[in-house]
Amino acid sequence: MPERPDLEYVVPRLNEALAGRRITAVHPGDPVVQRLLVAGGLDVLVGRTILTVTRRSNVVNVHLDSEVDLVLAPMLAGRFALKEPRHRRTKDTVLALDLDNNTTLWFRDKVRMGRVVTLPKGQWEKTPGLPKVGIDVLSDAFTLDALRTLAKKRREQVKLFLLDKAAFDSFGNAYADETLHAAGIHPKTRVNELSDDDMQRLHSAIIRVLTHARDHIEAAKPPLDTKLRDFLKVRNRKGELCPVCETPIRTAGVRGYDAFFCPQCQPDKKGRGFVDWRNARR
Repeated sequence: MPERPDLEYVVPRLNEALAGRRITAVHPGDPVVQRLLVAGGLDVLVGRTILTVTRRSNVVNVHLDSEVDLVLAPMLAGRFALKEPRHRRTKDTVLALDLDNNTTLWFRDKVRMGRVVTLPKGQWEKTPGLPKVGIDVLSDAFTLDALRTLAKKRREQVKLFLLDKAAFDSFGNAYADETLHAAGIHPKTRVNELSDDDMQRLHSAIIRVLTHARDHIEAAKPPLDTKLRDFLKVRNRKGELCPVCETPIRTAGVRGYDAFFCPQCQPDKKGRGFVDWRNARR
């Protein structure tokens, strides 16, 4: 899914391109992604002007000059693109909005896990699948004490803790793995096993990793439909050498999620399955 650093790049550009534009036509795709909580289907969007585009957790909110708002939830594979109407829509386009400036917004999702939602104006809490939005980890509110409070009485594995959007705004698989690598914490470590030193490193790593990712993507300026991941250190790098210690990256299953980690930089405190690959190669 697009994660926070991705959406912090994409949403301002969507807002710049769409704010003030009137929707002249709607081209719906597969209805399996539609969650229409306002009568009239997607036709209620025609003729409406887009006021602004904002992010809430991992979804995109399109505010309209009507009693209806539009939510686009990218989920696993959702992507956005701005095209001229003459371009033929791709098969994975689940929604296209023609605008009054000869521009079309494409919302694409090849696996059909995303959502196109119409809601009564301002009632974002009705978005299907959108949990309570957790703390903004790049705000002044995210202190070490705030992290300790969130972690109190939590017993799940630490990667699952980071993926809890009701706790944090917001991680996905990639930056959870990158954060745990930066913090030197094994993804299967349980939250109640974290020492005070672990908590300090985790807090610092959360801020450092997400800030670096946001700034890197902003500087690279990729196309809207490109999910930039070339700078990640462990995610999707199984078998490659850790850039810190040159130990091969491994994967582990964490309650239905995959986790990429370095067994040298992120040793399991209980010693399960650790091999010093540097010595083994000698």
